[in-house]
Amino acid sequence: MKEFTQISKTIKSRRKFLKYSQKDISELTGIGERTIRSIENGEGSTSILYWYKILDVLGLEMKILFKPMNDETSNSLL
Repeated sequence: MKEFTQISKTIKSRRKFLKYSQKDISELTGIGERTIRSIENGEGSTSILYWYKILDVLGLEMKILFKPMNDETSNSLL
């Protein structure tokens, strides 16, 4: 997904800006370095909790926005 690719790039950029290594982030979050590398490269599937832990350490946050729904989609949710 395009959104996760952008978030991955933002995470990596922010980490470098703060002069943290992947090992530093690993130690601060309890998440393995391999998983952090995967997230930064937009690879694999990881728990959203990992994303939030990393974002929190980096002083970032992720928000969920509602997207417009057409009539067919809104009826299928009922």
